[in-house]
Amino acid sequence: MIDYKIYSLSDILENFSDNEKEKSLNKYFMKFSCPLEKELEIFLVKHAIEYERIEYGKTFLFLNSKEFTKGIIDIIAFFTIGQKSLDISELSSKKKKKVIGNSIPGRENLTSIPGFLIGEIGRSGKYSHDDLPGSIILQESYKQIKRARKVVGGNLIFLECRKKMFDLFYKKQNFKKISNDSSCGEDDLIMLYKKIG
Repeated sequence: MIDYKIYSLSDILENFSDNEKEKSLNKYFMKFSCPLEKELEIFLVKHAIEYERIEYGKTFLFLNSKEFTKGIIDIIAFFTIGQKSLDISELSSKKKKKVIGNSIPGRENLTSIPGFLIGEIGRSGKYSHDDLPGSIILQESYKQIKRARKVVGGNLIFLECRKKMFDLFYKKQNFKKISNDSSCGEDDLIMLYKKIG
């Protein structure tokens, strides 16, 4: 496994003056390539800094430690964490119970539930599973969520992924589908959840 360091984008932004922030960082962001999920590349270049500015989500970068000691920012992977309120008004009582649990008063009357959202997560195409397994990326995101939970509480994580990625990866990481609707196509996005505690 490759040696990495994790930096929050907000900490990195503090080291740049206002005039050079976006230009300097985008130079590095544009080098991040993920051929299987082009949306990740677009997010880094067009949205990550803005999300930080408006406090919509926090991005964390896995940087190659060896390159970083040479002054080179080489992004191995990244994830973004935010908050989400999920509409559960259409879920059956049985499904609500599975998602929410027994301990929340008035569970039957709830129409939405709050949780932590892993909004973006991915590894650069130039690195492999052996360099940085997806499970490690998730573990690092859980550490950041744990820090937030100490302040605001919460016991759910939400994540949206393509159906094939649920079967290949997220199911093994104990994520479950919010809905069992099987009408989505192979590339359609599905919402997942995981209880933390």
